[in-house]
Amino acid sequence: MADTVPFRPLRRRRMAILVAALAAVTALACWGAYRWAEAEARAALTLNGDQRLGLYASSIRNAVGRYDYLPFLVARDHEVLDLLDAPSDQRRDAVNRRLETANAAAGSAALYVVDRSGLALASSNWADPAQSFVGHTYDFRPYFRQAVESGSGRYFGIGVTTGLPGYFLSHAVRQGEALTGVAVVKIDLETVQRDWAAGGERVLVTDENGIVFLSSHAEWKYRALRPLPDAVTARLAQTRQYDRSDLPPLGLRDGPLMENGARLVSLPIPAPGASGPGATRRAFLMQELALPEFGWTIRFLSDLEPVKAQAAGAAILTAMGILLLAAAAALGWQRRQALRLQREARVTLERRVEERTAELVTANRILRDAQEELVQAGKLAALGQMSAALAHEINQPLAAIRTFVASTRLLAERGETAMVRDNLAMIGDLAERMALLSGHLKEFARKGPARVETVPVARAMDRALALLASRLREEEVQVDRSIPPDARVRGDAVRLEQVFVNLLRNAADAMEGSGDRRLTLTATRNAEGWEVRIRDTGTGIAEAHQFQLFDPFFTTKEVGQGLGLGLSLSYGIVRDFGGTLRAENNPEGGACFVVLLPEAQ
Repeated sequence: MADTVPFRPLRRRRMAILVAALAAVTALACWGAYRWAEAEARAALTLNGDQRLGLYASSIRNAVGRYDYLPFLVARDHEVLDLLDAPSDQRRDAVNRRLETANAAAGSAALYVVDRSGLALASSNWADPAQSFVGHTYDFRPYFRQAVESGSGRYFGIGVTTGLPGYFLSHAVRQGEALTGVAVVKIDLETVQRDWAAGGERVLVTDENGIVFLSSHAEWKYRALRPLPDAVTARLAQTRQYDRSDLPPLGLRDGPLMENGARLVSLPIPAPGASGPGATRRAFLMQELALPEFGWTIRFLSDLEPVKAQAAGAAILTAMGILLLAAAAALGWQRRQALRLQREARVTLERRVEERTAELVTANRILRDAQEELVQAGKLAALGQMSAALAHEINQPLAAIRTFVASTRLLAERGETAMVRDNLAMIGDLAERMALLSGHLKEFARKGPARVETVPVARAMDRALALLASRLREEEVQVDRSIPPDARVRGDAVRLEQVFVNLLRNAADAMEGSGDRRLTLTATRNAEGWEVRIRDTGTGIAEAHQFQLFDPFFTTKEVGQGLGLGLSLSYGIVRDFGGTLRAENNPEGGACFVVLLPEAQ
C-alpha cells in the first residue's frame, strides 16, 4: 500500500485530464449532432412544406379552373346578347332564370351580367331581394375594368351586396367590335379553406398587398402581414375589395432567411381562453409559393418544435453513446487493475456514496425546512399586514360584549329575566363570532407540512374572505362570488387559503383609489380540473411586468409596503398541488389571476 501512495496525486491529475477531455469531446460531439440533426429535420420539414405548397396550389387552381369556361359561355348566349342589345323586362326575366339554372348546375356562387356602364341587368340570385345583384352598379370593381380593357378579368373581394367573399371571373360581351357588357361568375373558396382547416396545418394566401384573404385559421383572415401604406389603404377603400374589414396587422415578425429560401418567422398565438396580452409568440418556418396567374402568394408555416425535439434527442443519444463507450473503456481499464486496487476503489466508492447520500438527505431536509419556514413566514407576514383590520374586527364584538354585560347586571337587579336572557343570547352570538374568527386565524397561522387532501374551493375562499372582511368592508369593495358547492380540488386547505388571501390582497391593493371597487370570484370545471378566476377593477398589469409577476422579491409597491414574496409563494404552492397560476388583463379593465387546480376524485 505504501508503494502506491506517491503515485496517487499523479493518478488523480490524469483522471482529471481524462474527465475534462471526455467532457470536451462529449460537448463538441453533442453540438455537432444537434446541428446535424437540426439541419436534417429542417430539410425534411422544408421538403414536406414544398410538397404541401404544391398540393395547396393545385387545390386553388382546380377550384378556380372548374369555372373558367362559364363567363365565356354566358358572353355568347343569344338571350344574353339580346338583353344587352335591347333590355326589357321579358328578356331580363328569361336571362335571370337561365342564369339561375346554369349556376345551380355548375355549383358556382353566382352568375350575372352587367352592361357596359357596370349596371347589373340579370343575375342567378334575382329571386332573393336581399342578395340580388340586379340593379346594382359594379363599374368600380377591378374585374369589370379588366374585362373592358383586356377582354377578361380576375379578382378576389368581399361582395358589396352580399357581404360574402368570393373570387370573380369576368369576360367581355361583344357584338362585332362593340362592347355591350360583361359576364361574371363568382366562385366560393370557403370549401377550400375548410379542407385546409380540417388538415390541422397552417397555410395562408395573400394578395399583392400582403393581405391574408384565405387561411386555414379564421383569425388570420383579412389581416395584413405588415402595416399598409396610406396609398394602398386609399385604393382598397375605393375598390371596396375588403368591404367592412379594418385589415389590422397580423403581427408577423421576420427572422433570418434560410439557405433553401425559407424564412424563420414568429407569430402571436393566444393561449387557451386568452387573447391580446395573453398571447405568446411561437417560431415557425415559413415557405412561399407564388401564383402569378392570380397575383397571389401561398405561405406555409411549419412548427419548429419537432425540429428542436429531434435535434435535442440526437444530442442526448450522442452523449449517451459517448458516455457508454467511456464507461466501457473505464470498465476494461478497471478489470486490468490488481485485486487490491479494486477492493480499495470499491471501499472508497462505497464510503463516498454514503457521504454523498448523507449530504443529500441533509440538504433535502434543510431545503424542505426552509420551504416550510418561507411559507409560514408568508402567512405570518400576511397576518401582520392585516393585524390592524383583524384587531378592529375583534374589538367590535368585545366592546359590544362589555356593553351587554353592564346592561345585563342592571336588568338582573331589576328582575327582568326575559331581557337578561336576550342579552345573554346576544353575548353568546358575539362570542361565537369571535371564536369563528379566531379559529380562522389559528388555522391560517398553523405551521406544518403540506397535506394532500380534498379541499372545497368555496370553503377556502370563504375563509380567505373572512380574514379580509374588515378591509373589504372599510374600502367598500363589492364582492361577486359564484363558486359551485361541488368544486373540490386536490391540495392543502390552509395553503390554498393562503394563496387566495395573497391574490385577494393584491386585488384590493390594485383597486386603491379606483371609483369602482369590485371583486368577481368564479370557479368553472374544464378538462384539466377547476379553474378559479379572481377578477378586479384596478389598474391592470403593465406589459413590462407580465413576465416578472411571479419572480421572488419583485414588487411594484412602495418601499415598506411588501417584500414581493406573495405571488412567488402562491405560484410555488399551486405548482406543488399539480396546478398552474397565471395572470392576464381583463378586456374591460383590471387584472385577473387564474388558478387551475386538479379536481379531487
